[in-house]
Amino acid sequence: MTHPLSSPPEAAPESPSRPSPVPALPGVDAFPQLVWVARADGHHEYYNARWYAYTGLTPEASRGGGWRRAFHPEDLEEADRRWAHALRTGEPYEVEYRCRRHDGVWRWHLGRAHPLRDDSGRIIQWFGTCTDIEEQKRATESMRLLAEAGALLSSSSLDYASTLAALTRLAVPSLADWCAIEIAYEDGSTRQVGVAHVDPEKARYAEELRVRYPPRHEDPSGVLSVIRTGEPVVMPDIPDAVLVAGARDAEHLRIARELGLRSALLLPLKARGRTIGALSLVQAESGRRFSQADVLLGTQLAERAAVALDNARLIKEAQRLELRFRSVVTASTQAIWVTRPDGDISEDSPSWRAFTGMTYAQWRGHGWLSAVHPEDRDAAARGWFAAVEQRRPYEAEYRLIRPDGHYTPVRVRGVPVLNPDGGVREWVGTTTDISAQREVEAAARRVEREAAARRLEALRAEVSLALAREGSVPEILQDCATALVTHLGAKTARLWLYARDTNTLELAGNAGPTAPPRDKWGRVRVDGLGMVSEVARLRAQLRVDDLRDDPRVLDRAWLDVTGVRSFAGMPLMVRGQLVGVLGVYRGAPLGEDAVAALAAVSDAIAQGVERRRAEEVLQQHAQELARSNEELQQFAYVASHDLQEPLRMVASYTQLLGRRYKGRLDADADEFIHYAVDGVNRMQRLIQDLLTYSRVGTRGRDARPCDAGRALDRAAANLRVAIQETHASVEYGPLPVVLADETQLTQLFQNLVGNALKFHGAAPPRVRVSAAPQGDEVRFTVRDSGIGIAPEYFERIFVIFQRLHGKEEYPGTGIGLAICKKIVERHGGRIGVESQPGEGTAFWFTLPAAPSHPES
Repeated sequence: MTHPLSSPPEAAPESPSRPSPVPALPGVDAFPQLVWVARADGHHEYYNARWYAYTGLTPEASRGGGWRRAFHPEDLEEADRRWAHALRTGEPYEVEYRCRRHDGVWRWHLGRAHPLRDDSGRIIQWFGTCTDIEEQKRATESMRLLAEAGALLSSSSLDYASTLAALTRLAVPSLADWCAIEIAYEDGSTRQVGVAHVDPEKARYAEELRVRYPPRHEDPSGVLSVIRTGEPVVMPDIPDAVLVAGARDAEHLRIARELGLRSALLLPLKARGRTIGALSLVQAESGRRFSQADVLLGTQLAERAAVALDNARLIKEAQRLELRFRSVVTASTQAIWVTRPDGDISEDSPSWRAFTGMTYAQWRGHGWLSAVHPEDRDAAARGWFAAVEQRRPYEAEYRLIRPDGHYTPVRVRGVPVLNPDGGVREWVGTTTDISAQREVEAAARRVEREAAARRLEALRAEVSLALAREGSVPEILQDCATALVTHLGAKTARLWLYARDTNTLELAGNAGPTAPPRDKWGRVRVDGLGMVSEVARLRAQLRVDDLRDDPRVLDRAWLDVTGVRSFAGMPLMVRGQLVGVLGVYRGAPLGEDAVAALAAVSDAIAQGVERRRAEEVLQQHAQELARSNEELQQFAYVASHDLQEPLRMVASYTQLLGRRYKGRLDADADEFIHYAVDGVNRMQRLIQDLLTYSRVGTRGRDARPCDAGRALDRAAANLRVAIQETHASVEYGPLPVVLADETQLTQLFQNLVGNALKFHGAAPPRVRVSAAPQGDEVRFTVRDSGIGIAPEYFERIFVIFQRLHGKEEYPGTGIGLAICKKIVERHGGRIGVESQPGEGTAFWFTLPAAPSHPES
């Protein structure tokens, strides 16, 4: 319809009880945190766009105490208590809580708030942030669970069945609602050694149910399938079809459905390339679903359980072999032999013949050497003949043939039996099978290697956890130094950071029972003496296994007192640049595996330090930018406001001069006066527009439901004279209700319609305003039939003071569209233009739609 030119209705006065408006915080919507602002009395009056996008709450639902709707009920009491304490004392506010995401998922957040004070120290506002720490909490909980599991498994007895049963109870309920472990035996049978649930009665019921319905090998996705294939089974959801397929009868299906199983992880227990059992984790009544992070944690738990189970079996097997070895010795199954004084065999030995399978004819004289492995034969002969010649006891180890043709390791001992005159009467010796002992030793070495690997894995995990914590760089590096001491058995671990401007290393982490005071070698010159300086200077690893004779040692007295004997230094490098140096001091050298792990840890520390420094710089820049924007906005307001008064005086006297002396001076004087008056008028318009621009953020009211049609009525009434002078038509139909500041919405329509009235061609301007819903927003379009805009100028026209035409062609200050953009963005919307030269222009913008039900 064509708009009737009616005068605008008066705006309703603002309620005196209404809270003062909160200025927009430029750039806050780009923050990764949820940001909020509260009054001094604790009333929340501002949230950034990320808060609404994350929680799904509307501005009306969030304001005041509406934030509680997003808090987990179990966390509200503590959050309220700490908030009340902060409001009462003025101390910073900090609390951890679970916040509900718009899709109903609860995630842990860290809430912090600091008071903003005026010059007198009075609190005027609270500025707060909510940071998602779900991953840190999950990592911390995972590390706690793995640490407790590691402690349980490493400190347990050889009764692995009871240990694994305890492990199932440890996993419930932090990791799953149900946990069970099934172990496999060499004969193919399996046994469930533990099942746990928060309700002990349910756990006993599950044990009875397994006896009644034992697992079957043909089940396609059951626990025996995992043991058979060695492949995990991950079911984020357990559909009813799976329960139907696995049920033995109707009663079994009924029980399975009543348990309410929702999600499952079936993980193999693997050790030394064999699957020795399975770990089952199931979610039920909690309603949780397993994620990829749970799969990783469950896998690590399964690996630890498998290592503990395998270690227990290895130790029992080693004990069994040791017992067998002792029985063999006791039963005199070792070969016993006697030789002549010259070392030649002359007597028969039934035990030797039984041990080797040789006949007496084959082994007499030096024939016994043919039973020794060809690779060991020469060394065995040289050692024996040298002992005979020197008349000293003989001891050697070599491989000896057995009756079945295989060689076995043996330990041979021989002693001379002397006559009263000191001459050798004969030699008596034994040959003992040490294969069982070798197996025990190999098992012990394997267990030690696996334990060392677990320690190095724990070191990497603890360093990663330290790097993920909140805190300053020195605090993080102190935690890393403590982890190095704990897991590498170091006497001292130190971490220095490189200061490029002074070419020095500054001590940041210092831990260990023999660690020197921080002021000792707390600052090290890169071009100085010593091993730490060398690591920094050469940017290369340095290992010294024995420090006692190394000339680079700066304090030998410290070595003597502490017992430090070895040093391992690692440069902390990022993209070829030195970040710092890591030094580890031990009583014994590090092994190759530990050095490789230390290099990986050093790289992780360097990356973590650089990342934390970048985060601190970014946070500082963000704070400086926010402060700069606020000061700039205040300056624009003050400058434009303070310029008004002197400019009014200049305008008044210039106009008075023009009226009083017009025609009484020459033509040039009249022209000069005209230029001065025109310049002053334009300056007044520019200052007024600048003042309007600065007030968009500082004087705007809170968004509330308002009729866009009524705002457009007011704008058209304000433009009545321009519409009449240009013979324009302004058409629009019913417009929806949106969430906006009605005064600024009126100004927005007035600027866009006024633009259409100004930039028209020869024909009278025609303006059409329309609106269309788009999800939670409304898209408005102001379309005209004017001169149009070339696409290359679309971005430029929204920049303050940018004009496409001279003031002689079209009047104006170049601020109108910048004000439009600022108003739209203050409401969380977007603005743009579509146009072609000579074909008219369509400005569009979006605003939040008003909720259907005001109480929501």
